[in-house]
Amino acid sequence: MQKTGMRWFSTQPRAIADASIPQAQVLHRKLLGARMFILNRPEKLNALTLSMIRNIAPQLKAWDVSKLAKFIVVKGVGEGRFCAGDDILDILLKVRAKDPDALRFFQEKYRLVQMIATLQTPYITILDGYALGGALGLFVHGPFRIATERTIFATPEASIGLCPGSGSSFFLPKLDGEIGTYLALTGSRIQGVDTFYTGIATHYVPSGRLNALEERLTDLETSDHEVIHRIIEEFVEPLPSADKIGMPIALRNAIDRCFQYDTIEEILAALDRETPTAWVRETKHKLLSTSPSSLKVTLTSLRRARHMTLCECLKMEFDLIQKFMVTQDFDQGIDAMFISKPRRKPVWDPPALSELSEDDVDELYFSNQSPNELTFASNLDMRHYPFSRYALPSEESVRQAVIGDEANNRLTTEREIVEWFLKGSHGKRGVREKIADILSRKTLSTQKEGLVWNHTP
Repeated sequence: MQKTGMRWFSTQPRAIADASIPQAQVLHRKLLGARMFILNRPEKLNALTLSMIRNIAPQLKAWDVSKLAKFIVVKGVGEGRFCAGDDILDILLKVRAKDPDALRFFQEKYRLVQMIATLQTPYITILDGYALGGALGLFVHGPFRIATERTIFATPEASIGLCPGSGSSFFLPKLDGEIGTYLALTGSRIQGVDTFYTGIATHYVPSGRLNALEERLTDLETSDHEVIHRIIEEFVEPLPSADKIGMPIALRNAIDRCFQYDTIEEILAALDRETPTAWVRETKHKLLSTSPSSLKVTLTSLRRARHMTLCECLKMEFDLIQKFMVTQDFDQGIDAMFISKPRRKPVWDPPALSELSEDDVDELYFSNQSPNELTFASNLDMRHYPFSRYALPSEESVRQAVIGDEANNRLTTEREIVEWFLKGSHGKRGVREKIADILSRKTLSTQKEGLVWNHTP
């Protein structure tokens, strides 16, 4: 079989003679052992619909058991577009019409998320552009998540009267410190190489190198995750210098200080104790403008999820979405953002945090099971991601190296720690910079013990 160069990877749909013929919302491509899904709703920034989920799920299952399919790639059509999340406006209109497809969307979407997380076939997502909200379910649970300088990640669901879903309650608490809590509650964006250094992406490849990477991948006739990882690593340079990556140290420390608490009121009080910077004012404004119910339910779900499996998290999120879909906040949040012209402030119910106690949250959202329970096609589940080694070292893994094990085997210098992680990652690019950032924020240098972990944010 003769290769056709980069045409197979083109993000532009093939021209058709009759423009009135609708194009599929998800395109499928095959070349040798490679398989690809291309999200094809550019006019909606590739936002997901039920028909797209139903297009992807059976084909993904078939490719996962096919001996001919060596790896699977997912990307969006058009430059600078991956996926803007779920088509939440379409879902609202279905809810208003009492169309059962509104709930079916989340039911089938969450089943797809579990399938993606437990695939045997290597799964690669190219996050070149928006990767927002529900798009998270298509990529964060997979082993290879490639960001570019155009990647924009956010979980803005709380701002429209929902809470983050698609397994975000499983993924976000595993990010360093309280970054996941901060992102879920504020909907703040992380862009470009910072998605790589925070652990949202596993690799950073400049967009100008994507075609070369994709062409190189088509040469593969293997399903070996390690081989695929090494090939992607060939294309990750150039990386920005260490002083231009990640959040400033002062901001990272402030996020950990303020968002470590288990109630929104405590988080706001912590922000009040900070120096009144522009970031503090903006963060408080975001929180106080967001649905009180969404804030409190989101925070509670994140804290509960620390001790849950992926499938347990998906079941919890599916239960919560059923409860949100019948609330005023769900209708108000989406209407105010996407329907009302000009945009307006939503009218939340209740309107203030003080009118919703923690007991209210538990009774309304967590105590009683919704009528529809989420089930999965397989019993596969996880408490930890099996392929986390392909991402940069987490803050927790560096902490373990510094504090040592029960036998007091510990690393005491930055050089030792960097070399240990470089060896374990086979020289992965970005490790040195990430370790330097973590150690500068989280350790103290002592003459007697070398580096010691600083537990104070």
